Amino acid sequence: MIHIVNGDCTADRLRPLAKTHWNEDVWVYSELLTEGPVYSKFERYLAYRALQLVRMCALPAAIYLQKSNEQERTWKSDIQSATHIALWFEHDLFDITMLLRLVDRLTRENPNAELYWIDIASAPEHDRYQGFGVLHAEQLLPYRDQAMLLTAEVKDWLQGAWLAYTSPNPLRLVQWVYESQDIPAPYCAITEGLRFHLSRYPSTLDGLGVAERLTLEAVSQGQSSFIECFRYVGDRLPEYGLGDLQYWGYLRRMTDGTHPLLCLAPDSDPLPEPLQPPLADAGRLELTSWGRQTLAGEVNWALAGGYGRWLGGAFITKPLE
Repeated sequence: MIHIVNGDCTADRLRPLAKTHWNEDVWVYSELLTEGPVYSKFERYLAYRALQLVRMCALPAAIYLQKSNEQERTWKSDIQSATHIALWFEHDLFDITMLLRLVDRLTRENPNAELYWIDIASAPEHDRYQGFGVLHAEQLLPYRDQAMLLTAEVKDWLQGAWLAYTSPNPLRLVQWVYESQDIPAPYCAITEGLRFHLSRYPSTLDGLGVAERLTLEAVSQGQSSFIECFRYVGDRLPEYGLGDLQYWGYLRRMTDGTHPLLCLAPDSDPLPEPLQPPLADAGRLELTSWGRQTLAGEVNWALAGGYGRWLGGAFITKPLE
């Protein structure tokens, strides 16, 4: 069996266990699927994705393409022909999107493989959002015995979720979430994750997604530095799996354009550089007049032209009607 995880921390702890106890391998899958564009078969569009990720969150194209090409080589040499594959993914949106992507691709390209989901919630004492990476090696060991074999019916349902998430028509995802609202545990975590994803869309009331709205709240309450805002939003949205690079992209959009919601304080250092450890006081922010009006519900930022970003496979500029 090959075990696929989403982070080096989990892999470093799981790898010696897998080798010693099961004589099995561990592979790290890395992909920022909460940022778009995300196509259903996006391995064909890596160059375009790289260009858009530079624009959205300043992820260097060379780094992204190098990592992606390395993953593709490993995929073709080791994963594509594996017969038993365990997927270690948690319940936040960051993990859920990777789980969906892997199930879809493996089902298409390796249809005879047995796929298993290692569900973080199978041990109820562990936080289903905090993840495998915080667990000690002895805590990880029992999870293999809890592996759930994905039946053909479940795989088909998960593929439908992936196609809805990557559709250029966001109403397809709305329909999928509606039709899947009564799915029992543990698969209800998939529905919950994609329902949360819809909360990232701009609201009909203020034109903000949930992360933008919480950011304005944080700044209005004096939580003004990059780190303070990032922690404020992340602590309130554990179901997101928000990373600092993703959040940097939010602040880049919110401080840019003709209708910025935020600006740097006059005596502030710039926002931290992407992929660099941020200083504690870097990037201290203030509300602009647009930010104050939007937070008060007096204007709709999206309708005013302030919103424009990829969410899954859809480029969103205005609220859904």
